[in-house]
Amino acid sequence: MITSNFIKILNMKTTAAFLLLIIIGFSSCKSSNRKIEGPKGKFIVNTIGKDSVADKEISINFNPEKGQINGTGVCNSYSATYVVSAENIKFSPAMATKMMCPEGTSIEYNFFQALLKAENYRIKKGILSFYTAENKLILTAKDD
Repeated sequence: MITSNFIKILNMKTTAAFLLLIIIGFSSCKSSNRKIEGPKGKFIVNTIGKDSVADKEISINFNPEKGQINGTGVCNSYSATYVVSAENIKFSPAMATKMMCPEGTSIEYNFFQALLKAENYRIKKGILSFYTAENKLILTAKDD
């Protein structure tokens, strides 16, 4: 015969085990919430390679909480993900809208290619610079 005390103890153990699982679940969610160091906020692109594009208002908005960038090219909006480790940076291919943009097509293409080729970055006096693995400067942007 099962007594009422035994049922109470069993319920307490079940409740304790359930609460422990909830705490572990929340802890694992919290540990997967990654924060990426590196550039933060909005930058306006000044140069791509050796070409000045400051008048085109190409923007890069860094969201280190999500490891994502977004912004505007010459005619299109875009987004991508990125990973930073010390001074190293790597971007995923950008997803962009497909607006008709004859005057900006090659500039946007060069911008997206520069992001893909970026391996290193430096920020000095509000200027963000991206470099290839061979340490060739491929893009500069000013802190907005």
